[in-house]
Amino acid sequence: MEGLRKVVFRIAKLMDVVGGVVLTFMMLITVLDVILRFIGKPITGTYELVFLGGAVVIGCAIPRTSWEGAHVCVDFAVGRFSATLQKTMAVFTRLCGMTFFFLLGWNLFALGTTLYNKEEVSLTLHVPIYPVAYILGVCAYVECLVLLALLILNWREVGHE
Repeated sequence: MEGLRKVVFRIAKLMDVVGGVVLTFMMLITVLDVILRFIGKPITGTYELVFLGGAVVIGCAIPRTSWEGAHVCVDFAVGRFSATLQKTMAVFTRLCGMTFFFLLGWNLFALGTTLYNKEEVSLTLHVPIYPVAYILGVCAYVECLVLLALLILNWREVGHE
């Protein structure tokens, strides 16, 4: 099980690093655009690049956020349940999450294929949009892997209690 933990953590961390690099690029291009706009030479297409980059940043952040349990969790009601019911709820929510992210990934890959076939590009820079859909699809499948690993690891821990 330690091998599974390491592999999934490395993948989630890699996704987080990719998101961080894209976020840094977004910050730099925004700052440069503001400075250059001040002197009358704005960067064309900044909005498009930040828009597309924002989607990638959010998608890449989801797996590690789930792995570390850093997402917002409202458990004022679940916290009052018995330990067994809490574990059952955790299994149920992870299975629902896996189903959701699997279907999301499937549809994002289908969307990416449609965007590729129709040669959809951004309006100003004419940047192809389909890679963003594919990247988000990969992010959704990595999230499925993270949820599966958490489910297996928690199941093993419950078995040792």
